[in-house]
Parts: sequence; C-alpha cells; structure tokens
Amino acid sequence: MLELVQQRHGYSTLGRSDDHPWLFPGTAGGQPISSRQLMRKLTALGIKARPARNTTLMDLSAELPAVVLSRLLGLHINRAEKWTKEAGSTRADYAAELSRRKAFRKSE
Repeated sequence: MLELVQQRHGYSTLGRSDDHPWLFPGTAGGQPISSRQLMRKLTALGIKARPARNTTLMDLSAELPAVVLSRLLGLHINRAEKWTKEAGSTRADYAAELSRRKAFRKSE
C-alpha cells in the first residue's frame, strides 16, 4: 500500500500532478477517481468488486437508517431507502441500538 501511495499520479487536463490527497486520483484535477472508472480498472484486473460492494451496502443498510446511509455514502435518499427496506432495517431498530449503546456506556 505504501508503494502505491508513492507511485500515484494525478492526471488533469494540464498534465500530471502529484499535489493531491487521493490514493486513486481521477482525471479531473483535484478529484478522486470516479467509482465507475475504479470499477472498470478492478474488472480489468479480474477483481469482481460489485458483489463486495453490494454485501457491504446490505450490511450498512441493516444497521443504519436510510437518511444516515444517504448522507454517509452520498446515495440518493430513495436508493438508500430501497437498500434499508431490502435489508429489513427499520428506524426503530436503529433507535433501539443507540439506546442500548448509551445504557452500556453509563453502566461502565
């Protein structure tokens, strides 16, 4: 990973730049690689990222309400609601979990 960080280069319309914080810089100056482009690069390497992405989204959707999922990941609220519905998550589940965490911290 450290080697990758040292070898990274950004590509913009004005040429290469190493002045960026991104591990995977994109083609637009100062921006990270798009998720679509990253997916293409991983696919070209034989890495199937979609199943892992969907599993991760399902796990997060089971634990977080749609509005938190939407803000956290930049998903449209309608898409986040579909994920939480598919995961069987409800707002009541999330509120109950937060309540249990607070009660546990107080008892320590």
